[in-house]
Amino acid sequence: MPDPHRPSRLAAGILLSLALAQASPAQPTRTETVPAPALVAGTILEGTLQGDESRIYAVDGAAGQILSVDLQTSNASLSFTVLPEGSQEALFDASTSGPVADIPLPASGTYLVQVHLMRSAARRAEAARYALGIGLAGADLADGLAGGPDWWQVSGIREGALNVRSGPDARYGVVGKAQNGELAQNRGCRMTGPARWCSIRLAGSGLQGWVAGRYLIEGAAPAAAEVPEGGPMGNGVPFDATGTARCAQAPDAALGPCPFGVVREGPGRAGVWIALGDGTERAILFEGGLPVSADAGAPLSFSKEGDLLTITVGAERYQFPEAVVTGG
Repeated sequence: MPDPHRPSRLAAGILLSLALAQASPAQPTRTETVPAPALVAGTILEGTLQGDESRIYAVDGAAGQILSVDLQTSNASLSFTVLPEGSQEALFDASTSGPVADIPLPASGTYLVQVHLMRSAARRAEAARYALGIGLAGADLADGLAGGPDWWQVSGIREGALNVRSGPDARYGVVGKAQNGELAQNRGCRMTGPARWCSIRLAGSGLQGWVAGRYLIEGAAPAAAEVPEGGPMGNGVPFDATGTARCAQAPDAALGPCPFGVVREGPGRAGVWIALGDGTERAILFEGGLPVSADAGAPLSFSKEGDLLTITVGAERYQFPEAVVTGG
C-alpha cells in the first residue's frame, strides 16, 4: 500500500523561486488562530520571516481528523513543526520529513504549526517568504486516501496534458506533463482543501510530482522491461528501459556490445547500469542529461556528438544515445 506520508525522492530537491521581501526588524513570535471554516475549505497563509522570527498558526481539531500542511518557500532553510499545544514533542518536523504533512490527530485539542528558519540560517539573519497550506479533513475521508491501487492511469484530459506539479496544489510550479493513457505509480494521495492530490511517478520517464486526483483512474502495472541475457542487476528498482550500449574496458580495445538497464527519475535524471561481461557492472549517474559520477575510483569525462554520448571512466569507454537517459 502506498505511504502518503513518505516524501518522494525528489521531494527534498523541489523549491520554487519567490521574491524575498524587504528585510524588516526582528519581531517576537506571533500566534494566529486559523478559523474553522478556513480549515475545512483549506487556506493559504503567506508571510515573510527573518533571523529568529517565527510564526505559529493554531488549529483546533478533533481526534482522528487529518491535519494537512504543506510549505512553499524561497529558502530551503525554512521549515515547520507541528505539535500539540502545551507539548514540546513534535508530531511532525519538516526539516527531516519533507514539506508535505498529513497528520492524524491523536486527541481533540489545539495544535500549533510553527514556521521558522533553521538555526544556522537564523544566525545568518537570512530571510524567507513562504506560502503555507493548511487544511483539516474528516478521518473517514482521509483514511480512504491512504489506499488505492498501486498504479494509476491518466484519464479525462480534454485538451493539452495534465500538469505534474512540485507540490500538492495548483500554486506549485509545473515540473512536467502527463498525457491521457500514461501509467503512474501511486505514491499516496492527500486533500488540499476540497481537492484530492496524488503523488506519482510516471512509468517510462520516471517524472515525479503531484497531480490533481480527479484525472486518475485505476490502472494496471506496466510490463517490466526485459533484461537482456547477461544484463545488469541494477539497484533493485525495476528498469524503465533496457538495451545494448557499446563499451570497452581498455583504451586500445574496440567498442563492443554491453547490455544496460536504466532507472529514470524525471527530466535528465537517471542511473544507467552497464554489464561488463565478467559478472560486474558499472553504474553511471546522470543529472541534467549529463553524466556526473560513476561507481569507480577513477575520473569521469564525456563528449557528445549529436545525440551520441561517449563517456570515459578511467580506462573504460561507453557509448549510447542520450535518449537512454531522457526517454525520448
